Amino acid sequence: MESDLEDMYEYSCDERVGPYAGWAAHKSILEAKQALARLMNDRMTESRAIVLKSEGRAIGNIGIHNRSPRRPRWGRVERELGYVLNPRYWGNEYAPEAARAVMNYCFAVKKVDTLWCGHYEFNENSRKVIEKLGFKLEIKRQEMLFHMDDRVENAYYYKMDRREYISLYRNGKI
Repeated sequence: MESDLEDMYEYSCDERVGPYAGWAAHKSILEAKQALARLMNDRMTESRAIVLKSEGRAIGNIGIHNRSPRRPRWGRVERELGYVLNPRYWGNEYAPEAARAVMNYCFAVKKVDTLWCGHYEFNENSRKVIEKLGFKLEIKRQEMLFHMDDRVENAYYYKMDRREYISLYRNGKI
């Protein structure tokens, strides 16, 4: 929501957030406002704030992107999960908690067949979250990061199919 702007700017201007997700850190509140407007109006992404109820503030965001790191097989619905979190709140299990809720929504409500989640090689924190959630490495490739001086980095994409999710969920592993 527009009222999340100040909270969003707090984490989006941090060099440990945007660049690790593939976008440049915001340099001003105006830049954050423009990014928030894009998030709110993006028809290809369902994005939500990660809100810490005890503080009543947005500490990150999480989204389901209508994209896949590979060409989806005919008739299958594939999406990509993405998230960012204010570094002040790292290590408190908030990212995995939010991701589990979105994963359930994707598989149970949206009937997604395959959910992807990725990270760049230098983003160890995301790798740990992705593996904790039960995703399995499927693709490793080099990508150019346009918002980071066109540098080339290794990108890792992990996937989970609905059948795998149901099995992990039933066995209490998610």
